[in-house]
Parts: sequence; C-alpha cells; structure tokens
Amino acid sequence: MGTVKPEVAVGCPRVLLRFLVALAGTVALLAVLAGTVGQAAAAAPSQEDETCLACHGTPGLSLTLPGGESVSVSVDSALLRQSVHGSALACATCHPDHTRYPHPPLIARTLRDYRVERSEVCKTCHSQQADEFAGSVHGRALVMGFPDVPTCTSCHGAHDVMRASSPAFRNNTPQLCGSCHGNPEIMARYGLRPVYEAYTREFHGVTTALYKLTKSYSPTPAAICYDCHGVHDIKDTEDPAAPVARRNILTTCRRCHPTAGRFFASAWTEHKTPGPDASPLVWYVQIFYRVLIPAVLGFLAVLTVLDLSRWAGDRLKGGRA
Repeated sequence: MGTVKPEVAVGCPRVLLRFLVALAGTVALLAVLAGTVGQAAAAAPSQEDETCLACHGTPGLSLTLPGGESVSVSVDSALLRQSVHGSALACATCHPDHTRYPHPPLIARTLRDYRVERSEVCKTCHSQQADEFAGSVHGRALVMGFPDVPTCTSCHGAHDVMRASSPAFRNNTPQLCGSCHGNPEIMARYGLRPVYEAYTREFHGVTTALYKLTKSYSPTPAAICYDCHGVHDIKDTEDPAAPVARRNILTTCRRCHPTAGRFFASAWTEHKTPGPDASPLVWYVQIFYRVLIPAVLGFLAVLTVLDLSRWAGDRLKGGRA
C-alpha cells in the first residue's frame, strides 16, 4: 500500500480551493451577464412596438382634431424606454383600438376631450387611484366639466411617466402643482388664491428648491404639496375632513414634527404673503429686520471708513515727521 507524499497532501486542498474560487467567479460573471442581457431585453421595444415607433417615432408628428386643435402623436423612444411603463407595457396596452392601420377615427373633438378620454385608460391598472381621484375636489370638478382640472396625464405625463417615489418626481411636485396654483388667471376663475409663489418663499419651499438645485438625487425632507393635501384624494381646504382643515392641521404637522405643541400650527401663514391683513406679526418682524440689517451694515461701513481714514492720517503724519 503506497503512501501519499506530504507535498501532494498539502497541494490538494490548495488546488481544490482555487477550483472553487474560479467556479464561484464564473457563476457570478454569468449571473451579471444574464442580468445585463435581461435588462437590455426588457428595455428593448417589442416587434409590435417597433412597428408603432416606425411612424410615431418621427419628431413633430401631429394630428388635427375635428375641433381644429392639433395634438402631438410623436413618441420619444428613449424617454419611453426610461419611463416606468417602458419595460412593463406595450403600446397596445393603452391603445388597444390602434393595433391596425389605418387607425379608427378619434371621437374627441377638442384637445381637452382627448386628454380626458385618454386618462380613462389609466383606470385599467390604477383602479384604486382612479376611485380616490373621482371623490377628490379635482375629480368632482372634472365631472362637472371645468376645463382647467388636471387629468392623469396632466401630472404624470403620457409616454415619459416617472416613478412617483423617485426623488425627481418629489422635488418637482411643487412646480407641477404651481403650473395651475401659481397661475392667477386660472385661480381667479374658481375664486382661489395663487399660492405657489408664497410657498416658494416659505421654509418648506426654499428647502425643496435647494434640494432640487444641489441634491437632485435625493428627495427633499421638507413638506411638499401632497404631504399636507393628499395625492389623488385631495379635498377642498374648507372640507372638515381635509388634512389641512383647522381641526386636522396639527395632526398633519405632527407627521413630520411629532413633538409639535398645540400652538405649533398657528405659526403657519396658510400660503399667504404676510401683510397688514395676513399674518401681521410676521409682516412687522420682516419690516423690522429690513430696516435693522441695512442700518447695522451701514453703521459698520461708516465705522470702517472712519477707522481707515484715521489710520491713513496717522501714517501720513508719521511719514512727514
């Protein structure tokens, strides 16, 4: 019976270890490659979608509605692939009546009718959000036929829908809401105040703007519109059940400020620009500091000039002596 040499006995575990390491590395590499190929395949349009994009990928393509308005029917394929729907849905998912060419004629006569009609498609997948929206102040106004009420695509877009939980969507939300709530003409039609400009000057608005400019990759920690007003279930501010109603506002504030006292919410200016009739105390404090700060800086500037003059005078006298 032969004996195993010591050097062979020591070498066997080393060879086995090297083999296992190489095998693990190969498996990991194959997994990475498979994931990359899978992502590329998911991001690539299907053959049916490629057929659609052969026409709709043409920039500047538009369709004239019966009412005389035109609607863009061009689709940026790059934005579509990057969108939350790009790798999950096919064109026919949202456009089931347009699988054949020529496409059937549009029923909508105006651009507004077209947008409302297209938003109905969203209910197919987002039924819960659609039900919440139907009971909201926006949803009820839409049923009543008001022309400025937002639809799904007004806030989320159509072929470039981004994930609602993304930092970009959160940081851009105030500006999105401000496209209506910062427009004096639209607000005047419904007896509302344009509150967007006031929000941008408040602590929450300033913080959000700074995050958008300097940390666009990170969601702002400050309160934005939907943190206080809701998302699809927004209620009239005069509705007793609204999160910003007088009896609910402190509870809403405590979502971010859990230790807020009972008078905490009284400091909120309700998106009103401070003045004699709105938050007069804040207005007087602003006036005080607008006078105090320039006065202090001016006084310091005068002292600096006098001190430099005295110093220059002493130098000149010393030189003559």
